[in-house]
Amino acid sequence: MKKIIIAGAGHGGLVAATHFAKNGYDVTVFEKRKRENLGHDWHDWLSYAAFDDSGIPRPDESIVHKGIPSCFRNPKNSINIITQPDEAAIIMDRKELITFLVSLAEEAGAKLVFDTEILAPITEGRAVKGIFIKQGDEVKAVEGDLLVDAAGMYSPIRSKLPATFNIDNEINKRSIFHVYRAYYENLTGEDRDPAYHIDMFHMYRPGLDWCITNSDCVDILIGKFSQSGPLTQQEVDDALNSYKLDFPFLGEKILRGGQFVDIPISRMLALIVADGYAAIGDSAGMTVPLNGSGIILSMNAGKILADTVINADGDTSKANLWNYEYEYFNKLGRDLVIIDIVKTVFTYVKGDVVDYIMENGILNADMLGIADGKPVNLTSDYIINAIKSSPPLLKLIPALAKTMKTIPFLNLVCASIPKSYDEEKVNKWIKSYKAL
Repeated sequence: MKKIIIAGAGHGGLVAATHFAKNGYDVTVFEKRKRENLGHDWHDWLSYAAFDDSGIPRPDESIVHKGIPSCFRNPKNSINIITQPDEAAIIMDRKELITFLVSLAEEAGAKLVFDTEILAPITEGRAVKGIFIKQGDEVKAVEGDLLVDAAGMYSPIRSKLPATFNIDNEINKRSIFHVYRAYYENLTGEDRDPAYHIDMFHMYRPGLDWCITNSDCVDILIGKFSQSGPLTQQEVDDALNSYKLDFPFLGEKILRGGQFVDIPISRMLALIVADGYAAIGDSAGMTVPLNGSGIILSMNAGKILADTVINADGDTSKANLWNYEYEYFNKLGRDLVIIDIVKTVFTYVKGDVVDYIMENGILNADMLGIADGKPVNLTSDYIINAIKSSPPLLKLIPALAKTMKTIPFLNLVCASIPKSYDEEKVNKWIKSYKAL
């Protein structure tokens, strides 16, 4: 019986664990947190399709809420852009979602081991043979046929793989978003229509904030691009005071949350597989770069990974696992590369430029709707013309020169990913992909 080790109880890893266990594999999930501490203490957007496409049952409707319209505002609040959620969009509490996925994995026969620190991979040549874990004061070596790295953006597995694996050890700084999120008391029970206000470069800080009003609470997120420095408590306090002017019913008492966390806003890493190893979720850069959402992508990837191994009778070689990377990239990751380029442009600009591009329709409802789960319909020509037609952006051309040069080759590079594993061809593609 093939032994599958899953490092981290992430969404994609748990979906993969469910399918592996259902098909008779020996599956163990190791998680550093205690069971009761799983999941961020907040809600997130998904869709029913995430469950259908992942081959798992839908959750009970009692823990699901419908998506809501969004109002995007520029820094000086001179324009509001309203977007409507995709018809299939839903909202779920993260803790309820992760509890649901854990239950599915355990019902299928997977073993979950909590309160266990993941230390490093066990490697032999260019193959992964297992992981080192720490339980209490004891360090143990656990070996298996496949190690699924679902340990997050700062994965202690991916970050410690030898250079010979050609897998990125770190996430690019421009793909990290510092976030504070908390649910505050609603003093009067008042809400707004639309309830979801998203502020681009709020108070001219490089990043994105939001205020979601509900009759029982006010959901606040304060976010900042990593290359602009850490998100400070003072910046959070300033943003909260600004929101209190717009939403005077925003109270002081925190009902839940109140955490500072880092989230990835990245495209898929160039290589996410090796002999006996496959990265998934945040560890693989599986996010929507415009907003950091990655749950749907990770869940779908869990099904793709499990199918890849199961359909090949348990083959966990790099050559076979490349099929997982190839299918995920073409089905889900490819369209997000251009979103990553758009995000990168925002990491260079200042608030006055954001005012300009929103007031002049360069950043419009179609583009912003991607954050609400709408299909990606941007083209490389649109991005090039938008940059060239904007005088403020043209001033930044020295910083954007590399991006401008690579955009015309975007479709060609994405389409040239090798369908089957050939080391020379794959390495050539990786080089081209990283240059985008």
